[in-house]
Amino acid sequence: MTRPGNVAVHLMAGEEGCRWAREQKAVAVVVDALRASATITVLLQQGASEVVVVKEVDEAYAYRHAHPDTLLVGERGGLKVDGFDFGNSPTEIRRADVRGKPVAFTSTTGAQRLVDCLGASGVIVGTTINASAVARHVAGMAKAEDVPIVIIPAGLATDPSVVAEEDWLGATALAARLSVPIHQGSEGPFQHYHRFIQSTGLLAGFINSSHGQHLAHLGFTEDIRLCAQVDLITDIVPTLTAVVPLPQGRRGVRLRRGTLEYATSL
Repeated sequence: MTRPGNVAVHLMAGEEGCRWAREQKAVAVVVDALRASATITVLLQQGASEVVVVKEVDEAYAYRHAHPDTLLVGERGGLKVDGFDFGNSPTEIRRADVRGKPVAFTSTTGAQRLVDCLGASGVIVGTTINASAVARHVAGMAKAEDVPIVIIPAGLATDPSVVAEEDWLGATALAARLSVPIHQGSEGPFQHYHRFIQSTGLLAGFINSSHGQHLAHLGFTEDIRLCAQVDLITDIVPTLTAVVPLPQGRRGVRLRRGTLEYATSL
């Protein structure tokens, strides 16, 4: 476990980052830049009472069976799951009325990473659109608990070899706003992507990424443009507040608008 006084920012992708967050009891920030992190943030901005994140489609249906007023939001392969109310689309959610509604959410990768972070000191959803709000929040959490921060570019759960450039860019934009030093082991990737942002810009990076190209082909260019905006939302920090028991011993996580009161023993 990290020794007291070593508060720093680490950048670690995918399952490696989730495992490190659990082992080190770090504050974990999951960045699925296209598009889960933005969709979850917009859901809470638009007034959803909570977002219950589950790994599997059948778990979302099971949750709604137990809680019939729940909206189902999510995707597989970038497209809305058949029978769901909405896809994993922040622009679609901005046009929807979700006020006061609980939401069950699942996605190809972001949802998997959030559940896999159970055991960390805190779990936060962050991306470009809420970067500064998340940076302030997690810096306070880490300093209060004297634990490290790990920002996790989500990657692709179905193919761990994929380097999701958009997630690294989103993670770097967020890390640059933290009042906490970058750990020596993460300086290389941080500087690489920081230089890219300065020279080329987030929007170009998002659009030209392999996943950005896939989403554009599916007709989601509007989503990409929204996701590339920095600090579009300044007051929403989706924060894990509880474990949600699911059938067959499985678990989901409950996200609500963050405060500095957070569970440290999940």
